[in-house]
Amino acid sequence: MKVLVVNNKRLTDTMEMGERVSSLLRRWGNDVLIDSCSQDATTENFDSIIVLGGDGTMIRAARQYADRNVPILGVNMGTVGFLSNIRAAELEYNLQRFINQDYSIEERMLQKVTVSQNDEPLAVYYSLNEVSIKSKCSRVLSLDVQIAGFRHGVYRGDGIIIATPSGSTAYSLSCGGPVIDPVLKVFVLTPINSYILNKRPMVIDADKHIDVTLVDGEEVYVSIDGQISLDIDKSSSVNVRTAEHGLRLVNMKPRHFFKTIRKRLQRDDNY
Repeated sequence: MKVLVVNNKRLTDTMEMGERVSSLLRRWGNDVLIDSCSQDATTENFDSIIVLGGDGTMIRAARQYADRNVPILGVNMGTVGFLSNIRAAELEYNLQRFINQDYSIEERMLQKVTVSQNDEPLAVYYSLNEVSIKSKCSRVLSLDVQIAGFRHGVYRGDGIIIATPSGSTAYSLSCGGPVIDPVLKVFVLTPINSYILNKRPMVIDADKHIDVTLVDGEEVYVSIDGQISLDIDKSSSVNVRTAEHGLRLVNMKPRHFFKTIRKRLQRDDNY
């Protein structure tokens, strides 16, 4: 088996754990590739991924390797760990089970985000959490939204968020969006500081695609999972649809989403 180990070069403990895990895997006869949060994804083939870090590292790995459609094990070495299944102290105990594929898979939805200019595709990204279209300044932004080819209306305010169920507990939640069971296949459209009071968060079937164009606003940008951003103007449009592949999250032990969210979201500054 060939395993890609993803760690974060800015976090010493993930680098040290990556070396230890890689040594064990090689000792057992496996090939290992290392990705320490490099800008570009490796082009080599591999069979599975182990991510050492927090949710940010997992989100980056999910976006970069979405098209590989391989199992990915999240090992929490951060603070939140919504996407991780085991803690760092549990990894070595579970490593042989992981190699033997003694686990279950939880499929998570990914978004495919296409940014176009003058109707020509400019960039394509995969998103695990959300895409947000926002104003850089304090002026009101107006965005025209179409759902499945039909005009839904104009959103006026600081912008909008289009989130997956995985992302429903992130930026969308802080802007008043609902918590969605992560195994569902839906979009959550959440306004950011809406100027129009009847524009409320909406849950949309994932088989529909969403198109957003800029009607009015200055200094507008698109943010992908809070990690990638690019400026857009009135000649630009954003198309959001379900990606061809989902994220295949490895569960080494039972995952209880609503128990996890209760614990994580009740934390205060002293956690």
